[in-house]
Amino acid sequence: MKRRTRILCWLLATVVVLFVLSRFVARPCLIVGESMAPTLRSWDLCLMQRVYQYQPQRADIVMFRTADDPPIHFIKRVIGLPGETVAVSNGVVQLNGASLPEPYATNNSDWTLIPTNVPPDRVFVIGDNRAEGGTETWHGFVATRLVIGKLIWQWRWKQ
Repeated sequence: MKRRTRILCWLLATVVVLFVLSRFVARPCLIVGESMAPTLRSWDLCLMQRVYQYQPQRADIVMFRTADDPPIHFIKRVIGLPGETVAVSNGVVQLNGASLPEPYATNNSDWTLIPTNVPPDRVFVIGDNRAEGGTETWHGFVATRLVIGKLIWQWRWKQ
């Protein structure tokens, strides 16, 4: 009986620790969809570090939620920071008039975006898989208060 009680206590403690870690430190997630391919593909397992006061950095891969109830979660790459001007010409992202080198992204030469200023407390995010050109790839402005995690680890089930 003592052995069974010890095992149950160990399992309970493990569940509590995992719950606290996933709620406040890092959140595991499974990628569904190809909007971040080739960087992240469907069924990749990721660990997102929880962020409470997000300080945006270019090229961060972030998880954010929508303001909907219930919220929808997306994972995209930060391209434009507050105060910058973002444009897309022939599929090439330009920041403040200069082309942004993006070796991680696929391109779609049909995409165009007129120069747009990133508002304060917002970031401009976009998926890496731009060859498809769907709305799930292009996202736009996101309030930094809605960013809930930053990618710190990924694992691919199969190559």
